[in-house]
Amino acid sequence: MDEQAQGNLQARTDAKLRYAQVHLEELRVLEALRGDDFERAHLESFLYHMLGAKDAFLAEINHYYDARLSAGARAGDIRAALEKRGLKSDELTTLHKLEQDPASWLSQAKVMRDHSTHKTGVSRTVFMGGDDHGQVKLRNPTPDALGERHYVDQLGEWLEQMSSLLSTLRESALRHKAALS
Repeated sequence: MDEQAQGNLQARTDAKLRYAQVHLEELRVLEALRGDDFERAHLESFLYHMLGAKDAFLAEINHYYDARLSAGARAGDIRAALEKRGLKSDELTTLHKLEQDPASWLSQAKVMRDHSTHKTGVSRTVFMGGDDHGQVKLRNPTPDALGERHYVDQLGEWLEQMSSLLSTLRESALRHKAALS
């Protein structure tokens, strides 16, 4: 049963990454980015699923470290449960550091997802003329900062970073689990 549960948890994390990729590909093929509901829905869904992959990975950590918490446990709850047993998750530490660093891609994506979920849509700036003509860049609300590249390319980079990060963290957590066995 342990292997089946582990496989199901990994499949859910991987599915969230695929769902983000679906929305990204829909944005890539648009002839023009007009800011209509279709485009905005895909942008917000992309952020939701990409960060949902990180949240799904927390369920994997809960399993790998046998934290004994219910599904949907937050990182802080898992960390506290592990500390009570004298354990520490390097994977949780890595995620926490990335989320707390305002310059990190993960922190920026999370701010934008949270802002679009609770306040207003993700802000973007469209360039008409000049060196950046035709570019559409994300505007991070906290701090007020403009992205460096076209937002579809930025999202693609974030998804690659999330996929790589979760793969690395999964391997690390599995090594920890094997060492406990």
